[in-house]
Amino acid sequence: MTKENIKISAIIKTYNSEKTLCEVLEAIKDWAEIIIIDFHSNDDTIDIAKEYKAKIIYADRGDFSTAFNNAVEEASCEWIFILEDDEIIPQKLLFELEEYIEKPKKNKFALTLSKKIFYSNKEIKAARIREDLCFFKKGAAIPKEDCSEDFKVISGKVHKLNKNFKIKNASKLKYSKNSISKKLNCILQKNKILIKNKNLKQPSLFIKPLFTFLYWYFIKRAFLSGKTGYIFSIEKALEKYILELLIFEKTENDYDI
Repeated sequence: MTKENIKISAIIKTYNSEKTLCEVLEAIKDWAEIIIIDFHSNDDTIDIAKEYKAKIIYADRGDFSTAFNNAVEEASCEWIFILEDDEIIPQKLLFELEEYIEKPKKNKFALTLSKKIFYSNKEIKAARIREDLCFFKKGAAIPKEDCSEDFKVISGKVHKLNKNFKIKNASKLKYSKNSISKKLNCILQKNKILIKNKNLKQPSLFIKPLFTFLYWYFIKRAFLSGKTGYIFSIEKALEKYILELLIFEKTENDYDI
């Protein structure tokens, strides 16, 4: 297999990704196909994608599985790689993937990869433990639930590939109140939960974010990254706080989704 014919279909989720997408696509420009699942970007994301001759599929937040299934159906390659809009694939990993699809492990049709997270161009050591199922043969994996962007294997076994790649743009706090609200609605819808529970206590607004901070800073060992790891852990706690605040507000208002 030559470098000009890497038979992998990349599926990339984007939303206003103009700052990072070009570098992401440049790293995989020799793959056979790039498919963009775009959540209605209003910047230059689509123009950048078209420069790399990517196929575009538009989707609404909370309906990822439908868009993903459509993307897989359109994919021309047997192997699928799921990418975020800020994940950079290093050359060493490219070579590993080429070798794997030439000679896959017996009955192992899905691979997990560990991802490094960089905050302000400094690696957050805590994130090196994270492993995602993001490379698999067509039909071997599906989203875990209707709204989920995580995957589960339905065919064959999972192989762990001991190569890292980095999420370059972790310095951006992705989870604005608006995006978390959409995420919350997705969670509630897929579990068919009607929020009318008057027993939610306000202390959870502070306790859960505190535990989130302690988890990332001490258990995940973000403290090894000094001040950078501290800020990263604070942002994780802030994300949790916003989610808990939205749940509390919807409970108080008997919000029916």
